[in-house]
Amino acid sequence: MKQALLPILISVPHGGSHIPDHLKERLLLSEADVARDGDTWTQELFDFRGSVQTFMAADTARVVIDLNRDPTDRPPANPDGIVKTLTVDGQQVWSEPLSDEETNSLIEAVHAPYHQKLMHASSEEGLRFAVDCHTMLDIGPAKDGNTWEQRPLMCISNRGSAGGGRETETITAPPEFMQLFKQELEREFADEMVEGIPLVLVNAPFRGGYITQLHGPRTDIPWIQLELNRRLYLPAAAGPVPSAADLERLTKLRDKLLLVLERVAAPAQPEAGEEPAS
Repeated sequence: MKQALLPILISVPHGGSHIPDHLKERLLLSEADVARDGDTWTQELFDFRGSVQTFMAADTARVVIDLNRDPTDRPPANPDGIVKTLTVDGQQVWSEPLSDEETNSLIEAVHAPYHQKLMHASSEEGLRFAVDCHTMLDIGPAKDGNTWEQRPLMCISNRGSAGGGRETETITAPPEFMQLFKQELEREFADEMVEGIPLVLVNAPFRGGYITQLHGPRTDIPWIQLELNRRLYLPAAAGPVPSAADLERLTKLRDKLLLVLERVAAPAQPEAGEEPAS
């Protein structure tokens, strides 16, 4: 008997590696550089095809077009905007930066269709919640932009406070949902703990990006951004594709995440002596 799909939407916007043909000659990065500047190997790590109601993953590389950025967020004001001029570690991406016309074409061809599909998918009947899946550097740029900091092993975000409550803007998932998700991650990944590094933080170091900010308020379901620290799976000398040993590790982590998703998506059970909802 075929197992029912979990009523969840999964988005993986930064796992692609495709470079459009007309831009390949201008790219200054290697395949490994492109993979590292995106969410490395997340097409394998978050591959919940056949397990969830809706699964969406982008093929185009993050250095070409960033689906988690506002279309107005552009270079030169932000070299890490919707199109990139620099990688996170300061490498130049293109021999000649993308023009406004090229950027607009990429938005029309790649960025806009992805968000249209997300908007349609998030209104499907029976959906319980949506997760925008990412990975983060073990040590990455701090908020001040001038220093680097140690990241937690996992971060979940809803645009709110450290407890998941509202601060200055609309949150994309209720605080109770954030705490449930956090508890289930801590339960399933307890054996991955590293001394001195938080296992799961809420809205730190990330509060959520453009995808959750845009689609969370549009729908009635909770939207969260999930970030996994790459120290959990990425070797120091990682190539553009995972080895057999890497795939084994990725599968182990994916199976743990699937158990978390199953428990968070499960209907609430009535307390002892309480009548089930009709």
